Amino acid sequence: MMKRFAILLALGFVLLAAPVVQAADIVGRGSIGGSLGGMKFLSGDDFGEGEVRFIGQAVFKYNLSDHLAAVVESGWGWNAYPDNRPEKDTLATVIPTTFGLEYRSRLGQSNIWAHLGAGGGFYALGVKDSYRTWAHDGDTNAKLTWTSPGFYGKLGGEYLFDNAVSINVDFLYHAVFSNDEDRFPMRWGNQNTSFGEFRVGANYYFTLRDYGSGDGAEEE
Repeated sequence: MMKRFAILLALGFVLLAAPVVQAADIVGRGSIGGSLGGMKFLSGDDFGEGEVRFIGQAVFKYNLSDHLAAVVESGWGWNAYPDNRPEKDTLATVIPTTFGLEYRSRLGQSNIWAHLGAGGGFYALGVKDSYRTWAHDGDTNAKLTWTSPGFYGKLGGEYLFDNAVSINVDFLYHAVFSNDEDRFPMRWGNQNTSFGEFRVGANYYFTLRDYGSGDGAEEE
């Protein structure tokens, strides 16, 4: 789970040799970055009883125009559950992989960009009865790991420095259509869920070199 997150972040080192991007000049540029924060499942009879815990995500963004960007994200998060529960369930995990669009607006002549985004994707859910082993459904004995579709909404902002580095703060809401009563009739898998997250991150903006021009410089 964490390996995919680390691989995506490592791709950023490949882009360090690319030309920098000025704060006002992001059209046609991409960025790669990572975010860390907290999440909590908000609904579902079982999921919703969890506590706020860690979530981390890798983010790729491409700026299609002055105000519109395409965004791909993937990460890993979890919630812990009280020790006084009669069941052995210890934690629930989620791996969100989403694709969306983001509307961006620069605040005056500042380096601050506010954004509003939405999209959909796939959410790999799982429930563990220890930090090493998966729990099973009490009726079918199926392992409690499955993938469901869902969607998200995002509100946040980004400060873009002139050296092509930015920092961002975001609030997100995810809705997951995770009800699968055929496989998991007893608990956990027989309910839809949702979760909210707050995160802070850093990004690097880059311009791919024009290798066809011979000297690697961009054509005007």
